[in-house]
Amino acid sequence: MKTTLLILISFIFSATALFAQVNAINLLYNSIPGIGCYSSMSVCTTTGALPEAGAEIIVDWMDGDSDTLVVFSAPNSQNCYLFEHAYSQAGIYNALVTVHSATAGGQLAGSTTIEWVITNTSACGFFNVISMLNPSGNFLQNVPYDVTDNAGVVTTIYPQNSFGNPYYTELDVANTPYTVGVSNAWLQNNGYIQISPNFVISAFGPTGQGLGVPMNMTIACNGSGVTSDLELTSAAAFEFLAPLQTGQVSVQVCNVSCGNYANSVIQIALPTGVVPDLSNLPTATYQNDTVTILEAYLSGCMTYAFPCAFAGNTPAGTQLSFSASVLAQGEQDLQFNQAQFVAVVLNSYDPNDKQCHLPTNIDPFEQETLGYTVRFQNDGNYPALNVEILDTISAHLDLSSFRLLSSKHPVSYTINPTSREIVFRFSGVQLLPSQDDLEGSQGYVTFALDELPNLPLNTAIENTAYIYFDFNPAIITNTTFNINGFVGLASAEQEEITLYPNPTNEGFYIKGLPQGVVTIYSISGQYIKHQKFDAQTKIDLSEMESGVYLVQVQGKGVSYILKKL
Repeated sequence: MKTTLLILISFIFSATALFAQVNAINLLYNSIPGIGCYSSMSVCTTTGALPEAGAEIIVDWMDGDSDTLVVFSAPNSQNCYLFEHAYSQAGIYNALVTVHSATAGGQLAGSTTIEWVITNTSACGFFNVISMLNPSGNFLQNVPYDVTDNAGVVTTIYPQNSFGNPYYTELDVANTPYTVGVSNAWLQNNGYIQISPNFVISAFGPTGQGLGVPMNMTIACNGSGVTSDLELTSAAAFEFLAPLQTGQVSVQVCNVSCGNYANSVIQIALPTGVVPDLSNLPTATYQNDTVTILEAYLSGCMTYAFPCAFAGNTPAGTQLSFSASVLAQGEQDLQFNQAQFVAVVLNSYDPNDKQCHLPTNIDPFEQETLGYTVRFQNDGNYPALNVEILDTISAHLDLSSFRLLSSKHPVSYTINPTSREIVFRFSGVQLLPSQDDLEGSQGYVTFALDELPNLPLNTAIENTAYIYFDFNPAIITNTTFNINGFVGLASAEQEEITLYPNPTNEGFYIKGLPQGVVTIYSISGQYIKHQKFDAQTKIDLSEMESGVYLVQVQGKGVSYILKKL
C-alpha cells in the first residue's frame, strides 16, 4: 500500500512531570512521502520521577480500526513502541494517538494526530539506493534506474522528488524478481559508467521495502557527456520578516554531465514588490521581476543566494511565490530544470479574522488563485488545548485544487466533498493566553484554491471561517468578498441600495435593505471594519481618515460593491 505522510501535529503535555507523556513521534519508512505499504510510526513516552504503572496507548486509525497497547516503564525513562497499519482503501485519514497514565489515575498524558493520504493500495513496493560518484564519493541526485520485472518489461524510474530523495517507488510487489541498474541511456548521455553490478530484488518486506538492495551504487566518469545536463537541486525563500523588510533567496544548480562544461542561464522570478540585492552576484541582472544569472562553463554545483527587500506593511501569512529555471546550451533532458517555492511573511497582526490575498475586484477574464489566511488568538485566561477552524468553500471555487500553504502551528485537515467543508485541526496546540504571552497566543493557517473556469461576470465569491477553542462556541470571522468584475460596474440590484449622506464626514446610513452586514475596505482592498446594521443604524466613520473607500453591503443572500467618498 502506498502512503503519503503530510502533516505531524504537536502534542498535549501534562501539567506535571510525574506522569507518562507523549513527547515524540518518530516515523518509520513513511518519513518520505509516498513510500511503502504500511503506515508505520513509533510512539515514544517519557516518564517523570515515578514509574509508569501501565500507560494505555491508543491509536485510532480513523478507518474503523484501532490498536491499544498497555506499557510499563521505569522512572525518568523514554520508551518507543512501533505501530503499523495497512489501509484497505485510498483516502485521507487523520489517525489519533492518545496516551493515558495509570500513575495519574487514567488522566490524559498526551495526544497527537497524524494525517495519512493513501493514494494507491497495490503498487507499494519501493527501494532506496544512494548513487555515489567515484572517486570523490559525492552523492548524485535524480539518477534514474532501469527496473526489469519478471516478464522482461523495463521501466525507467526517477527518485521520489527532485531534491535528493533516493527512494524509488511504484513497484508492484507481485512482479518479482526485479533486476535494477542505473539507466543505460542516462549513463551514455552524461558520460558515466556503472562500477557496481546490477542488483536483484527477489522479495519485498511487509512494509513494501525491497530486500537485498545495496546501500549505494557507484558510477564513474567515462570521458565526456553527449550534452550538458543541468539540475535545480534546491530552491528556497526564507526569513521574510516584515518588521525588518528583508528576506533571503537561495538556489543550487548542478551540471551532472561528466566533463561537459555548460554555458548556463539561471532565472529566478520574484513576486511583485520583492526587490533583490545582487551586489554579491556580478553576473546577475534584474528586469521585469526576474533575476537572470549568466554562468560560463558551469561544472559541478553552484549556489546562488541573495537578500531581498519588500514592504514592511505586508500582512502576516502572505504567501510570496517564487519560481526558478535553469538551461544550458544544447541541453536535452529538462526534467529537473524548474522549481516553484514559497515564503510566508512574518509580521504582527490582529487576531480572529480572515483575509483573502487578492483585492476585492478580481480579473473576470482570468482563472485566479485565491489565497486565504485565517488568524486566531487566545484572549482567555487558560491555554487552548485544541483549536479547530471550519471553513465552507464557495461553490465558485474548485475544491480539488485546495493547497495547504503554511501554518504557524502543526495542523491536519479534512475535506468533505459533499458539504464542501474543510476542517483544520490544531490538536494539542497549547495556545497560551495573550495576557501571558502575546506571541504564543496567536496562530494562523494559509491555504489556496483556484476559481472554477469561465465564471460569469460579477460572480461573487464569499468566505467565512468559524474558529473553535476547545468546547467554546465558535468565533465567527469577517466574511471575505471577491467579485469577478471591475470597480464601477453596477447592476439593477445595486441601484436599489444607496448610502446617505454621500459624501460624508461622520457616518452614513444604508437605504434599501432592512438589515444586513456592511464591510468597508480601502480603495486598494485592505480590510477596515465590519459590522451589522438595520434601517436605523448609522455607520460611524469618525475614526477613519479622509479618502475614497469601498463599501460591501450584504443582505438577502446578495452582495453589493459601492463606492463611498
